Amino acid sequence: MAIFHGGSLLIIRDKKYLPLVAIGAALLLVVAIAPAVAQTTSLEQLKQEVGRELYFDVTLSQPTGQSCASCHDPEFGFVDPDAELPVSEGVLPNMFGGRNSPSAAYAMFAPILYFDEDEGLYIGGQFWDGRATGEVLGDPLADQALGPFLNPVEMANPSKRLVIRDVANSPYRALFEAAWPGTDLSNWSLMSDAEIEEAYDQVALSIAAFERTELFAPFSSKYDAFLEACLGLGEKPAKCAVGSGPKAERAAAMVGYTELEWDGLQLFMGENDNDGKLKNNEGAMCAACHVADWTVDPGNVIVPAWAPEGMVPPMFTDFTFDNLGVPKNLAYPFDPNAPVDLGLGPIVGDPEENGKFKVMTLRNIGLTEPYAHNGFFLTLKEITNFYNTRDVAGWPEPEYPATVNFDELGNLGLSDADEDALVAFMKTLDDGYQP
Repeated sequence: MAIFHGGSLLIIRDKKYLPLVAIGAALLLVVAIAPAVAQTTSLEQLKQEVGRELYFDVTLSQPTGQSCASCHDPEFGFVDPDAELPVSEGVLPNMFGGRNSPSAAYAMFAPILYFDEDEGLYIGGQFWDGRATGEVLGDPLADQALGPFLNPVEMANPSKRLVIRDVANSPYRALFEAAWPGTDLSNWSLMSDAEIEEAYDQVALSIAAFERTELFAPFSSKYDAFLEACLGLGEKPAKCAVGSGPKAERAAAMVGYTELEWDGLQLFMGENDNDGKLKNNEGAMCAACHVADWTVDPGNVIVPAWAPEGMVPPMFTDFTFDNLGVPKNLAYPFDPNAPVDLGLGPIVGDPEENGKFKVMTLRNIGLTEPYAHNGFFLTLKEITNFYNTRDVAGWPEPEYPATVNFDELGNLGLSDADEDALVAFMKTLDDGYQP
């Protein structure tokens, strides 16, 4: 399901809600008196503050009551707080999206959608089907923010002009205009269509600026604490990431990894022949798609201070698309007669990509139930069991069988204890760890 974007009169500081009035005034003063170089920095900060307002503003839906945070709540791993439903309800009663709300956490790391010729894979973009490619505004986060305001089953605004009207009538209009010099919303009704279009793009870009702040990428999980400790012992990033070697074991002990969590890390990183037998008794093949490699800093994202310069800690995704063989979800509110969800295929115009959906990051996976694009799996244990036993345990038929991945999951031969260990490790990827 698409991200809902809106705002409120509150901002977040250290995950607590505080009034924006004083901060907004101070920022406006800074912009007024700062030199050109400092002003550039201040403008970016202003865009982030505007994005905060928009993200939490429940008055930007028709009727009022829906915001980004309604389906991407910071207190719930940036997903819908209602884990009982597989998809989110929009601002209109009994209007539901067709897909599970993905987490907005760490979404900033997804690149513009492209086709990797060497791998033969599509990579990047936002939404489960990658349709927010990043080609419109140069940023997948911003492209994603363009849609929900106008989606009839989400925020249900009939036009971009109406969205700009509500921004113009908001208490943060002056802040918006300060963030975007040259924009004047005072006479929104007289603005040309081109001016409305530009202002609407600025709304999306402001939200994207906010989604690139530390709130969305705190790197505060137990696994991150382990990485920091491991690097502090002088181990190389690659070895720390996969948890191999005596220094990694020592770091795990320092952080307080349990035996179950440590076993789960080893299983997660290990290979498997997907034929009911562990390869060299090594593991579960998870890292084949949920990659634990360090990557190069693209320069427009948050990176923790303890990370080696120019590097990004593992995202536990390769940003590709895959068909896991997830069954059609018949649970409320899904229509059993609804057509098959084809995912990426229609977006890129290639039937070979039908049935494939984004490989989401596993960061905060323990906080973001239910799971899969249609919310079919209610618990992390359940989807882990599916990965392990899909082909041998009588699961319902895949919604789209033609492109199912049979190479990396389906008959892994893991025990129930192995599954529990994997779940335990994946929960160490949840932010908010307190030693």
